[in-house]
Amino acid sequence: MNKKKFTLATLAVIVTSGVVILGVGRASADTNTQSTLVQMIAQKFGLNQSDVQSVFSQHHQERQGQMTEQLKTKLDQEVAAGKMTVEQETLLLNKYKELSDKRASQMENFKNLTPAEKQAAREKEKQDLVDWAKQNNVDIQYLHGGSRQMGMGHGFGSRKNQSAE
Repeated sequence: MNKKKFTLATLAVIVTSGVVILGVGRASADTNTQSTLVQMIAQKFGLNQSDVQSVFSQHHQERQGQMTEQLKTKLDQEVAAGKMTVEQETLLLNKYKELSDKRASQMENFKNLTPAEKQAAREKEKQDLVDWAKQNNVDIQYLHGGSRQMGMGHGFGSRKNQSAE
């Protein structure tokens, strides 16, 4: 059971911090690294840089699809076990998509923020997610994974089951 909770918690991290809160900042750095890697591969092997970028983009989309499917499978198990409703599962999956889309659209803006502004943006995102969970009666564990640290050591709270009442 603890292994199941750990697996679910790991996937929950994908829903939040991995997608938006820390993802935007990391994505901007990863984008720069990825652009450099794409350029290096294209030069090294005499390939068109846009073709190499296309392969990277396709791989990224495939991974996103796989992660979404894994999340859906885990949430389906939670529904089957009576730990959440189908409606809550749908809300979480929709939130995951919303956060993923938001991350992609905000990546460029996030790069231009100061460290203090980035921290403030992360804190606002955290609070927005907590508020969303409360409004939708979704247990916070599905958003942040209990005490499992969010990304770079920033968690929301204790491992105890926290209800978004």
